[in-house]
Amino acid sequence: MGWFDQVTPRLVSATWIEEYRIRLEFDDGCVGVLDMGNHLSGEVFRPLRDQSLFRSFRLDREWNTIAWPTGADLAPEYLYEQASNNPARGTAKRAGQETAKGPSERAGDATLAAAVGGSAPPEPER
Repeated sequence: MGWFDQVTPRLVSATWIEEYRIRLEFDDGCVGVLDMGNHLSGEVFRPLRDQSLFRSFRLDREWNTIAWPTGADLAPEYLYEQASNNPARGTAKRAGQETAKGPSERAGDATLAAAVGGSAPPEPER
């Protein structure tokens, strides 16, 4: 367990929807959409413009994130913020579904490629 376990709910599912959009589900019931369409620039993320490469992400349980074979990954707080601000259509924020998908793998020696620049992650609802 790391420090993020105390501030960010666990990511339990990440499913490709279309183009550069991924449906994210967290263990507190938050279900939302991450849209990377306008954020695939720079050395780390530019290769993910290739749709087949973009779709090759996996759920990384150790780091509570999604990661790509290229070494790109995203901060768990950023994923949760995006899901909270962009609820998936047809789902309530607290759906209560806790089914996990994907292998439990570490993202290798990849560094945290994106973070929420200085802003605190949203407080979990109680």
